[in-house]
Amino acid sequence: MMKNENLIDKLHEADMLYFVLGSLISADSLIDVEACHKALDCLENLKRDFETSKLKEDQKLKSFLDNTESIIKRDMRHFEEISTNKLKDKSL
Repeated sequence: MMKNENLIDKLHEADMLYFVLGSLISADSLIDVEACHKALDCLENLKRDFETSKLKEDQKLKSFLDNTESIIKRDMRHFEEISTNKLKDKSL
């Protein structure tokens, strides 16, 4: 059985960590509430692995993870607001 590999460490070794984080907050990715939920799920997995990664002391990365979460949540609120307003418009 394979030992669980740390996603943060694997992405960092492949020089893909910041690419993946950037992709999570890309305007091409965050297109609706569901996409925001998926991005948040992915980010939560990354944040969980960050706690046990070789980079766990990296404050710049921790800050980037937190900022990524804020951006996703901001966009999610925006899309929720839009869909709420659409529902209100239909009832008029």
